[in-house]
Amino acid sequence: MDVVYGMYVQWLLWCVLFLISLPFLQSKDVTMVIGEVGGAVTIPCTSDLFENHLVFMYVQRPGSNGNNPRFINGYHTKKRLDPKEYTNRTHVDPRQRTMKLWSILPSDEGLYECHIQYQTKKKQENIQLNVTANYSIPIVTVACDNVSCLVTCSSDSGYPRRDIEWSPNPPLNQSHWRVVNSSDVTDPVSMLFSVYSSISVNCSSGPRLNLSCNVGGALSQEHTVCEY
Repeated sequence: MDVVYGMYVQWLLWCVLFLISLPFLQSKDVTMVIGEVGGAVTIPCTSDLFENHLVFMYVQRPGSNGNNPRFINGYHTKKRLDPKEYTNRTHVDPRQRTMKLWSILPSDEGLYECHIQYQTKKKQENIQLNVTANYSIPIVTVACDNVSCLVTCSSDSGYPRRDIEWSPNPPLNQSHWRVVNSSDVTDPVSMLFSVYSSISVNCSSGPRLNLSCNVGGALSQEHTVCEY
């Protein structure tokens, strides 16, 4: 009997601890959204649209180590909020509990916190914004001598940084070609990436070869090497 009672008490204690920790577990849930550079995205602050009596909601980005959060925009029933630098790039819809962000920049990528106050309860939602930008169609250049070809692939204006992938046709053993150089450059203003890769192909390995490269889904035209 004592053993059963002890197990019952232990179970009750576990339930209490779980219920106490539940709000913290929920607060760590993150909703993922994707926005394209130059485009627009909607930050969903809550799915609970039937909760009435909204007092305020505001969106912020946490600072480093969780300190000094940066206010983005919000809504308050009794006062006007000043979004400052985001005045012309954001709009809050208190009915839908959303914030629209447009003219997206790579620097907009990161975690957003929505703090919502109703008359009877508070709520926090965490949203992770991932920013993308399509890379340009890769440009391929070929320079050959009597024994090998140097092939270079380049692509611009993409985000985030992507590696260039080569596709030889027919497939080549790795011993017949090697990567000579791979690099990337970040534009200091747009923060977009330009990526480069050069490979050396040993033409003594066989007949002519078709080569293409791709970056983040952007595919180049095929180029023929080792035609002699």
